[in-house]
Amino acid sequence: MARMIPARIDDGGVSAGERRVFSLLANDPDSKEWTALHSLGLARRTTGPYGEIDFVVIIPGEGILCLEVKGGRVSCDEGQWRTINRHGNVALLSKSPFHQVRESMFALRKAITRRFGESAPETRSPIGCGVVFPDVICPPVTPEFERQDVIDFDDLRGPISRPLMRLAHRRLREFQPRGGDRLPTAAQARSIANFLRPDFELIVAKGVSIGHTEARLLRLTEEQYSRLDELEANPRCLFEGAAGTGKTLLAIEYARRASSDGARVCLVCFNRLLGEWLQGQTKSGEIMAGTWHGIARRLILESSAAEEFMDKERHALNSGDVKTFFGELYPFYAAIALEERGAPFDALVVDEAQDLCSAPILDVLNLAIPGGLAGGRWAVFGDFTRQALYGSRDDPLAVLSRYSEHFVRAKLTLNCRNTRRIAEETALIAGFEKLPYRLSDETGLPVEHRYWKTRADLGGLLTDAVSRLVKERTPIDDIVILSPRRLENSSLAGVKTISSVPLVDISRGTTGVQSAIRFSTVHSFKGLESPVVIVVDIDEVDTDEPQSLLYVAMSRARSLLVLMISEAARKSVEHRIRAAMVRELHR
Repeated sequence: MARMIPARIDDGGVSAGERRVFSLLANDPDSKEWTALHSLGLARRTTGPYGEIDFVVIIPGEGILCLEVKGGRVSCDEGQWRTINRHGNVALLSKSPFHQVRESMFALRKAITRRFGESAPETRSPIGCGVVFPDVICPPVTPEFERQDVIDFDDLRGPISRPLMRLAHRRLREFQPRGGDRLPTAAQARSIANFLRPDFELIVAKGVSIGHTEARLLRLTEEQYSRLDELEANPRCLFEGAAGTGKTLLAIEYARRASSDGARVCLVCFNRLLGEWLQGQTKSGEIMAGTWHGIARRLILESSAAEEFMDKERHALNSGDVKTFFGELYPFYAAIALEERGAPFDALVVDEAQDLCSAPILDVLNLAIPGGLAGGRWAVFGDFTRQALYGSRDDPLAVLSRYSEHFVRAKLTLNCRNTRRIAEETALIAGFEKLPYRLSDETGLPVEHRYWKTRADLGGLLTDAVSRLVKERTPIDDIVILSPRRLENSSLAGVKTISSVPLVDISRGTTGVQSAIRFSTVHSFKGLESPVVIVVDIDEVDTDEPQSLLYVAMSRARSLLVLMISEAARKSVEHRIRAAMVRELHR
């Protein structure tokens, strides 16, 4: 397998074609002596100041190959090259990929010459180039290129080393010096690679490390894209996935695609904070996004039942009988509104379905789209493991089957939100015998444990933690403190600032704050996430309810998780960690 520099692709902007070529190089056993550099930037080109080579492959005894990768569909009309990705986005190329890679190859040759000198063996190493079309067959051959200069879809059915060696034999052998070792030798190949991508080590502040981790985690995975394909092929889909598997991102993307096709879309969730965030993410297009109660209220107030509903609302708020009002009267009046106006949406997208799979709510949603849940277009996303903090804990298949007999049921299995360390410890402390998801490749920072006995101890620990984060360049807005209790009932009751930074309770409605540390209950923050999460009021970890709350709270952290644990729970937490280590040793 080739030595890949970098060892993995971290940039979410990398095309699927480049990812495929990267994987083929990294897993081909016949390329084990090779070095492959991905996305090599060039400070100088022959016709401009900057450039980039998708892959530079250094093969000892053969030479250097520069590869340009053009994924998706490819076309050329009157000399204008175009590529079309799987989303239908068209990119116009300023020059043909063959012209582009040759120009970059010559720029690379000049850079190597400047570094090593004209007579150096590194400079005399043969260099060639080619174009990879991973998704299509070779375009019609023209005077600009020969068939041997192309690696296409058919060539990649086998090991990628075969077409690359064919290209090397075609373009590099004739430039090999006569006599002596063929260039570059293994040592010279290392020298070239070290010049192009030198290794070095600098001390990185924690805030910078978090920023890098964020850039790697905030992207849809290939698994999610394949799930989108399933959504497009099936009008009714139930997707289950543990925390961090990208359900909300996928729900938003599905809603956007449906809207771009001209559909009127309802994107509904349970939590207020998540509903507000969804609204911000879907401002354009025919998408009504928000909470179930918010969208239901909007529809009711547009109906003839508006006045009667508002009277009931005032009475409920005055009498304190809010539970009955929200649980029974909201669905009742929402159903009246929908029966009066007809189905207002063409497609329904439900996030946090574990909190919305109840008969009263599904009765209403059944009226929201043409054909109802049995024959309409919908996508439902939920985590039915330990995130059902509000709604029914029934099997979603059983609940939905009352309304629809035919729908696709699939699972999201890759955790793309949390680092490996956060995901592993979340499952461990939340009481899972085995991981409910596959882990990402991003290891990340260790989960921090801080133990406290008194509120004064906790205050000192929080001040120290926040001070260190600020000192290490972590943005204040990236930090959120979560508790299973409301602020006035938590260990932070009465606290206004932490390390001279204001503490703001966003679970009570203040969401647009800046330069403040956010506080929220776990319930209110469910469905959202943050680069840094500090969890307080961890008093017990051995029963179902605390485990469910911890599962939700801990899984909100993308890059750094800090646990403020009371001494009363210390033994239980340490016991769980030791037990997991023993299980791992005996596997």
